[in-house]
This record gives sequence, C-alpha cells and structure tokens, in this order.
Amino acid sequence: MRHHLADATALLPAAAAPCTADHPPRRPLAHRWIALPALTTLLAFDEPARLCHCRAPLAADCDFFPPVIPQTTEAEVAWRLHRATAHPHVAGELATAVFTAASTTQLSTVHVHDLGPEASTITLHDDGLRQGCMTHPVPLWARPLLMAARRCWDIVTGTSGPLFTDPLGSTGLPHLTAFAESCKLRPPQPPRPAPRKRKTGTAPRPRQQQETVWPVCTVHYGLASVMLEPDQMRGCPYPPPHTRKTIARRKNGWLPPDYGLRELQPPR
Repeated sequence: MRHHLADATALLPAAAAPCTADHPPRRPLAHRWIALPALTTLLAFDEPARLCHCRAPLAADCDFFPPVIPQTTEAEVAWRLHRATAHPHVAGELATAVFTAASTTQLSTVHVHDLGPEASTITLHDDGLRQGCMTHPVPLWARPLLMAARRCWDIVTGTSGPLFTDPLGSTGLPHLTAFAESCKLRPPQPPRPAPRKRKTGTAPRPRQQQETVWPVCTVHYGLASVMLEPDQMRGCPYPPPHTRKTIARRKNGWLPPDYGLRELQPPR
C-alpha cells in the first residue's frame, strides 16, 4: 500500500498555549504586614470641610507629591483590596488614601461628581488647612474600585452623594483603620525594643502580635494656628517629604529645618 510521510505538526492543530489564569501571580509580600507611609496622615483632628464644587488644580501644580509606592508593594496592595470586601466604597476609600496620602477629613469631602471620566482623577477638598483642594491622578489598579463605588450611587439613587458611603445604608461596616488592619496594611510603626537576653536553657517566649499604632500627623497642614497643635506621632516615623524642595533635599541627604519635629522648626 502506497503511503506518504507527513510532519505531524502540519496536520494536527497547534497545542494551546498554557493559560496564565491557571497560575496565580507571584506574591513576594503575601501574608506579610505592609507599612505604607501614606497612611501616616490618615487620622486627623479637624472636621470635614463644607461641600465644594470647585475645579481644583492638580496636586503637582500645588507642589504636593504623595509617597511613591514600589511596584511590588503596589501590586500586593491592589491584590488585597480587590478581594478584601464586597463593598467597593470601603476598598475605594482605603485605596484613595494609599495613593493620595489623604486624611479621613479629606476623604469625607469626596462626592460622586469629584470623580473624573473613567475614574482617571479624583478631587479632594479642603478648607485651606492643608494645601487646599487638589485633583489627584488615579492609578490603574484603583480605578475599578472607584468606578464600582460610583456605579452603586448611579443605580440606587442617581444622585451625587458622598462617594465613600453606602447608598444602600449598610450597617456594621468596619472603620477605615480596622479595615486596613484586616488587609494587613498600616503606617510605619515605632521601632521595637531590643529583645532581652534569655538565660541558657530557657525556652523562648512566643512572639506577641503588637497592636497597630495610628498616629495623628499634622505635617501636611499649612495654617499657623494648626501648626501649633501638638503632633501625636506616638513614636511613629514622619512621612517622607511631599514638596519639591523637601524631596530634592532628601535626595541630597538632608532636609530643611521646617520639616519634621516641631521642636526643631524655627518660630513663625
């Protein structure tokens, strides 16, 4: 019987490429606490500002630059927030605090109309205690959370209510700091005391989980009356510089005298 030899790859369909969805992404920071300097300024003592409809300038034009997050850390934060809760306004609020270094007072001023097209920008309002109202660009990983929060308001009420509240009136939701701790996100903590030397032959004591310290930092405030308020850092380090001058001087290895500890600042 006559026959011909043929290459199998020419007759059979090509093998399907391996599906990347079957392999979970590599997470070097999984199950670890992540210290985010942007959360150092989350708590505030001032009251929420009035409802504002201004067209705020970009944060960079106001000489304000939030802390930069390393790419690996940013990917892990995004992974956790996208899976932490079924309430997008809760995850969106914490995400906004992460990429803007905003306080709870500023976050409470955000309404649905303050979100730009496709959630590309978000505007935070301020009565002038800090740098004033500012518009921040939204990173790609946070946009689905903010768009979902806005969609909830569009479906339920169709009005421009506070973006980071639930239009359905859910109760029992955690406070923002408690939600951050459930995601293992927190501000940089005070240095731990040196461990005591144990006697030879004694069993080591189990390591106890320390309670998260949430400072009240006023380094972003600009009014002289507010600057007189005492810092309540509770041993936590100050956030990184946020202006062009202080960032440039940090790169050169020193900071101007008007940054950081109040007792080191010149009198006004």
